[in-house]
Amino acid sequence: MKLRTMIVIASMLACFAGTAQDQLDLANIETVVQNFARFGDQQNADGLDGILHPEYRAVVNRLFGSPEASLMNKATYLQLVRDKKIGGDERQVFLLSVDVVNNNASVKAIFEGKQLRFTTFISLIKSEEGKWLVVGDMPDIEEV
Repeated sequence: MKLRTMIVIASMLACFAGTAQDQLDLANIETVVQNFARFGDQQNADGLDGILHPEYRAVVNRLFGSPEASLMNKATYLQLVRDKKIGGDERQVFLLSVDVVNNNASVKAIFEGKQLRFTTFISLIKSEEGKWLVVGDMPDIEEV
């Protein structure tokens, strides 16, 4: 009987521990997404560098009706921020959905600024050290 009770208690604790980790991951993912927008708004390339995976890619498809898809690596993206060619707005961030499977996450969010509105799909991965990093961003950008 004691063994059965111990198994039930251990199972319950495992469930709560998993839930706590899930909540911690969700909080960390939300923080990274908020910082991704904030650092872009502030044109803070060093801040962005710390949350972007080395293989980060931005994919902007058919910007303002263009027939082109533009792919940008991390170095190019950070240089555009440093040169103040992108960013510089103050946007509100609305997370519409967050899906997490083990060490991978996908976020759908809206970044609402004074001039532009981004509906974006952000891919994140958790590093071996437990840090969530943005590996991809695919925004749809429209004028407000």
